[in-house]
Amino acid sequence: MNKDNIITVLVSVIASVAFSVALASTVAGKTPASAGNTQDMNQAIEDYLMNNPLKIREALELAAQQEQIEAQKRVAENYKNNWKELSSDENSPSVGPKDAKITVVEFFDFNCGYCKRLAPELAKVIKNNPDVKFVFKPVTFLGSMPIAKAAMAAGKQGKFLEVYEAFMTHNGQLNSEAIDEIIKNAGLDVDKTKEIMDSDEIKKTLSSITDLSQKVEVRGVPTLVINGEPLQAIEEGPIQSAIDSLK
Repeated sequence: MNKDNIITVLVSVIASVAFSVALASTVAGKTPASAGNTQDMNQAIEDYLMNNPLKIREALELAAQQEQIEAQKRVAENYKNNWKELSSDENSPSVGPKDAKITVVEFFDFNCGYCKRLAPELAKVIKNNPDVKFVFKPVTFLGSMPIAKAAMAAGKQGKFLEVYEAFMTHNGQLNSEAIDEIIKNAGLDVDKTKEIMDSDEIKKTLSSITDLSQKVEVRGVPTLVINGEPLQAIEEGPIQSAIDSLK
């Protein structure tokens, strides 16, 4: 929670306590507005807050919850407002019909453990839904730039999904040797792929994906968006259910 929100909450708590004290004074026959009672009221407020510190904590926690709800609403609106850019960018790798009724967009990082857990589950969903379009948007928050470049270069040669799945299920560190081996196993020429990896086109595409992730306020990976709606899931079941609800 930012500083302004904390101040607002504290002011609200103090104002609420002040109102309660003033009301109590009025009921007791005192005049809260008199100069003599102002000091008493201040002391009463201080005593209340000192004796009930959890009230401030509860108010701050409630404000944090409300702020989170508002942030989630704002992010959901961002997805809807930018859905065309999210789902129709020709430079982002995709599988499935271009004019599919249902589109699933994934923001992910090749070095993200949760993304690795999602990948085989997503592979099942892709296999079981040939009528659904899946769009992949790699970000490189976790030092995965060389891996992302290799995957994007493979995508330019029609092998993104094979390389993506191989990278995500690889045991051990994805160093340059491992990347070259996966590229070779996908049936691609390693030297040609490296040339594509170093191209301005790949750099610009990855940069634009990062810019878009910031624009729609992606707060972590993996992030799934289905027809403009966010979905928090890393297992096949919830993803399939979300797709089924749209068919």
